[in-house]
Amino acid sequence: KQWYQRRVAITAGHPQVLVSQRLLALITSVMAGTTLITACTVGTGQYAGLHVFMSLVLIALTSSTMLLALWYQHGDIPPKVLYLLYFNCGCINAMAILLHIYFSSGSKK
Repeated sequence: KQWYQRRVAITAGHPQVLVSQRLLALITSVMAGTTLITACTVGTGQYAGLHVFMSLVLIALTSSTMLLALWYQHGDIPPKVLYLLYFNCGCINAMAILLHIYFSSGSKK
């Protein structure tokens, strides 16, 4: 497992890398959680079920990405996947922001 030994050597010398990964995971999880809370509280009327469904899909995407991040931290996945994890977290955060905008604009009508 050469890639695992390289990953351990990289993160052992730079603890800020591990901290930034955990911070990104925390931010992504909080964004997805607040989206679900917003969907349940703001979503009244005809589209309430759709709001909750979209936020549950976002939670499922977040869960799978966090599981991949956990596997990466344990060394089960090669380092190439790190950039894909960053990309997935960025997409999930963008989707959470867009869903917040969608939920708030739909409740004003």
